[in-house]
Amino acid sequence: MMKVKTRATAKTVSGAARGGASAIRDWIDSGSAVEDARKQASTTLTEAQRQARKTAREARSEARRRVVRARIAAAKARTGAQTKASGVSSKAVGAAGAVGLAAGYFLDPDSGKRRRNTARDRALAVLRRGADRTRRETEYRTGQVEGKVEAVKSQARPEKPAPNDQALAERVKSEIFQPADAPKGSVNVNVENGVVYLRGEVKRPDEIRKLIDQASGVDGVAAVESLLHTP
Repeated sequence: MMKVKTRATAKTVSGAARGGASAIRDWIDSGSAVEDARKQASTTLTEAQRQARKTAREARSEARRRVVRARIAAAKARTGAQTKASGVSSKAVGAAGAVGLAAGYFLDPDSGKRRRNTARDRALAVLRRGADRTRRETEYRTGQVEGKVEAVKSQARPEKPAPNDQALAERVKSEIFQPADAPKGSVNVNVENGVVYLRGEVKRPDEIRKLIDQASGVDGVAAVESLLHTP
C-alpha cells in the first residue's frame, strides 16, 4: 500500500513539474512576441515621423513657390494698372514684365542662389577675358612700336657691311641667348635683308625691351621687328 502511494505521489510531482516547465516556455514565448511587437511599433513610428517631416518640407517649399508666383503676378498687375492709367507705351510694359521675370528667376527659393552665383561667375569670366585680351594687344602693339623705333635708330647709325642673313641670325642668337635665363625655347630669331624678326612668348614685358636692345646692338643689324608677347 505504501508503494502504491509513493508511486502516485511521484506521478503527481512529475506532472506538476512538466506543467511548470510548459508554463515557463509559454511565458518566454509571450515575452518574445511582446518584444517583436515593440520593435515593429518603433519602426512604424519612425517611418511615420520621417514621412511627416518630408511632407512638411514639401509643403513649405510649395508655399514659398506660390508666394513668389503671387508676388510676380501682383507686380505684373500693378504694372498693367499703371500703364492703363498713365498711357505708358507697350515697350515699357514689356520691360517691366522682363524685370518681373528676371526677379522670379533669380529669387526662386529653390534655385535662385545657384542661378545668381552662376550669373556672377559668367560675368566675371567675361570681364577677365576682355582684360587679358586688351593687355596682350597692348603689349603686342608696344613691341611693334619699340621695334620701329630701333629701326629708325639703326638707320641713323653709320652703315656697316651687311653680313649674310644666316650668319647674322646666328650672331644675334648667340648675343641674346647668352644669359642662363634667356628664353631660348620660346623665342625664334630670323633675319631678312639685315632686319631681325623676334617671335615668340616671354614671361614679362621688360624681357621684350631687353631682347630688342640686345639684338639692335649686334653689328650688321639694320632693324629689329618685335612680334614678342607675354602669356
